[in-house]
Amino acid sequence: MIRYLIDGHNTIHSIPRYLEILDRDYPSCLKRVITDCADYCDSRNVKIVLVFDGNPPFEIPKSHGNLTVVFSGSNRDADTVIAEKALPEKSNIVITNDGGLKHLITASGCRHMQPEQFYQLYALSKKKNRRASTQSRKDRGLTPQEMAWWKREMNEALEKKK
Repeated sequence: MIRYLIDGHNTIHSIPRYLEILDRDYPSCLKRVITDCADYCDSRNVKIVLVFDGNPPFEIPKSHGNLTVVFSGSNRDADTVIAEKALPEKSNIVITNDGGLKHLITASGCRHMQPEQFYQLYALSKKKNRRASTQSRKDRGLTPQEMAWWKREMNEALEKKK
């Protein structure tokens, strides 16, 4: 099962839809990101760890299925939390545009994806789910975009082994 570790604030600042909400209401923006990630977990067989800097501005619901929401607290930043959670498993994909975090996790063998790419996967899955809401979860395959991304990742891994 794919496990995404998402740099929450980095993702918010990379996606225009979230920035529009952020300009009006910070807690609503966080709730929108959490809801979108929960929806993606429901539509795909994936796990998501969504990590934000600081302390939560509201009570986080206890259960989100395959979504875990983490706030780093006041003593650490989200990058540190993500790096700790990403390093034990190479099947993790870190979602961030942060250059330092990308360098750290790729040096340890983890992969990364830009927030814009991940948001496209989410948007495509949402659009597909609207069209095929009666389709069984077990009958689904990868979207063309997911297939292209995985193909690129596999080719890069093969090149590294040469």
